[in-house]
Amino acid sequence: MRRAAALAVLALAGCGGGGHHAAPTPTPRPPHGRAPAPTADQQIEVLLRDRASALKAGRRPPGGTGRQRALDRLAAERIRPLHVRGLQVEAGRIAVHGARARTRVTERYWLASVGGTFQSTRRVELVRRRGTWRVAAVAGRRGLPPWDVGAYDEHRTPHFVVLAPRGAPVAELTTALEDGYAAMRARLTSGRLRRRYLVIATADAAQARALTTEIRGVETLAAVSDAAIVERGPAERVVRVVSLRLLVVSPAFAALGPEDRRRTVTHELTHAALAGSTSGRTPSWLVEGVAMYVSGDRRAAPASPDLAALSDPAAIGRLSGPAQSDAYAAASAAAFAIVDRFGAAKLLDLYDSFNDASLRGKPGARLADRALHRVLGIRLSDLV
Repeated sequence: MRRAAALAVLALAGCGGGGHHAAPTPTPRPPHGRAPAPTADQQIEVLLRDRASALKAGRRPPGGTGRQRALDRLAAERIRPLHVRGLQVEAGRIAVHGARARTRVTERYWLASVGGTFQSTRRVELVRRRGTWRVAAVAGRRGLPPWDVGAYDEHRTPHFVVLAPRGAPVAELTTALEDGYAAMRARLTSGRLRRRYLVIATADAAQARALTTEIRGVETLAAVSDAAIVERGPAERVVRVVSLRLLVVSPAFAALGPEDRRRTVTHELTHAALAGSTSGRTPSWLVEGVAMYVSGDRRAAPASPDLAALSDPAAIGRLSGPAQSDAYAAASAAAFAIVDRFGAAKLLDLYDSFNDASLRGKPGARLADRALHRVLGIRLSDLV
C-alpha cells in the first residue's frame, strides 16, 4: 500500500522600489563598545544547533535536564552505527514565559548513499536555570527519526540501505529486496528506478507507526512505502520527492513464505519507484493495479467490481477486511486486462496521463474515464 504525504511549499518574495534610495541608518552601538547580550530566542537557537551537531557526531547532546539527559544518551548511542551525513534543526516561533519556553522544531537529516531529506517535527520544552536554557522534554509520538524509535544496525546491499533491529538476521529480507528490485527492473523502465533505497525493518507495528505520520492500520501490514512529496498545479503533478523509504514490519514479514515476501517487497518498491510519477489525481485502482502487475500478483476480478468507486485516489486506503481484498482483486484484474490487451507500456502511459494538465478534471471516475478514452480508446466500464 502506498502512503504519501504532500508538503506545502511557501515562497517568500521580496520587492524593491525604484527612484529614491535612502541612506542606511547606522545601528546604535552599545555603551563602551560592548556587544548586546543575546536574547532568549538566540540562546535557545544556539543550544538546539549545538545539540544537533553533537548528536550527529554520536555524542550526548548538551543542555538536557532531568529525564531528557537519559534520552539524549540513548539517542547518541543509537545513532553511532548509522551513517548520518547531515543533521539540522530549525526552530519555529519560540514562546518564552519567564523561566520556561516552548517551540516547535523541525529536524532534518540525511543518510549516506540515500537520496532525499528526511524530517521530523516535534515540540521542545525548555527551562532556564541559573541563567542557562536547558531542554526539559522533546515531545512527539509520530514521524520520529529512527534513533528515537529503536536500536538499529545498518546493512548495505547493491540497491538498499537497510536499518534492521540490532542483532536481527537480515539475509531473508535483503534477498527479497534484491529479488524485488530485479523484478522492477524487468517491468519498469530503468529511468524510474533509484540507484539505492532506504529500508527500515521495524521490530513491531508500534515502531512502524512511530516512524510515520499518516499510516493507518499498520497492525495489518507487512510492508509499506512511505514518501513525502511536493505536488503542484491543476494536475497535482509531483514536482519533488522530498523523502522516500520502505518500512517492513519484521514479525508480519517473517511470517510470509519466500514467494509472498518477494511479491510484497516488489509491490511496495513499485510504489516507491513511481512516487515521482504518481499524480495526486491517479485513481486508487490504478496505483495499486500497477504495483500488483509489477509484482506478478494476478487476481480474478470480484463478482461485482466497482472501479468507479475505486477511482478516488484514497479509496482503497479507506477500506479494510473483505472490502479491501475485493478492491485489490479488482485493481489487479483491471491492470492485467490492460496489459493483456494493450501491453505494459500502455499501462504506464495511462499512469502518466494523470500528470498532464490538459487532461482536465477533478480526481474520480469521470477523470479516469476520460484518461482511459484518451490513452486506450476504451471506457472505464469496458475494463472488468
